[in-house]
Amino acid sequence: MKRQKVAPNLLRLTWLACLWIGTGTIPCSAQGNPPSQDSSAKSTEGQKRVKSHDSVTVTANFTPEELEEGKINDVYQPVRMLEEKGDCDTAVQKYKSEVIPLADTSKFNIPKNKFLFLANRGIGNCYIAQHRYEEAEQIFLKIMDYLPVWPGIDDSDYPINFRQIATAQMGQQHWQAAEESLKESVALFDPQIEKALKSEYEFSRTEHAGNLRGSKARSLAYLGIVYMREGRTPEALQTVDLAYEQAKEPHVPVTLLNETIKIGSMIAQASNDKDAISKWSQRSPNPK
Repeated sequence: MKRQKVAPNLLRLTWLACLWIGTGTIPCSAQGNPPSQDSSAKSTEGQKRVKSHDSVTVTANFTPEELEEGKINDVYQPVRMLEEKGDCDTAVQKYKSEVIPLADTSKFNIPKNKFLFLANRGIGNCYIAQHRYEEAEQIFLKIMDYLPVWPGIDDSDYPINFRQIATAQMGQQHWQAAEESLKESVALFDPQIEKALKSEYEFSRTEHAGNLRGSKARSLAYLGIVYMREGRTPEALQTVDLAYEQAKEPHVPVTLLNETIKIGSMIAQASNDKDAISKWSQRSPNPK
């Protein structure tokens, strides 16, 4: 099937939507965007991560499941570092040949699903970076099999995975499918934000809520890109305005605010709406 041509400015918008996965310039991590915790980030508070070189005396204090998790983690972490350095060819090969087979043989449900989730997410991120969008979409859909067990559907990785699916769909110019995925992502953030704001813990009410709001803003901004590509200019402008309102809430990482402003400004320029262009030109990125 012949692919539909896309205007250069809209291609740039779509590429910006993929950039945070493809290069790591905009981190897809819990610090700036809640998606990507490493394998130790979701461990029970106070638990020590088991290393293969720990002594028998030390490892005797751990359950068999904890020992199993530590063993897989020791294999996973070096591969994750390869991915972060941009060596996707090697990382994908090692995820497939080392991490996934080891996780598949685990007798324990949580370590098994945890590292199948992490390894497949790494592969999907690399496929996005390599513009292998159809394969990336299939990987992110597959992740849904593991995510309910770890990290769980109450975790921010759940709505973020819908956005990753949408990013792969955008790369294939499957705009209607991407729209539905992003709407799902946005909707799933709302109860998580509400829960964080009502938490008894200050960290949850501040930094965590800010991360969630920033990630919701990113999903809204991507949805604005999709609307623009579908020729729905008023909805695109309205949606990126909603993204901006989220992104300027307290405790939202400045990287996400700046990203929202960049996307909103490009959508305004593409719309040729003089009022929108003027409004977005006054929303200057924060240099910090």
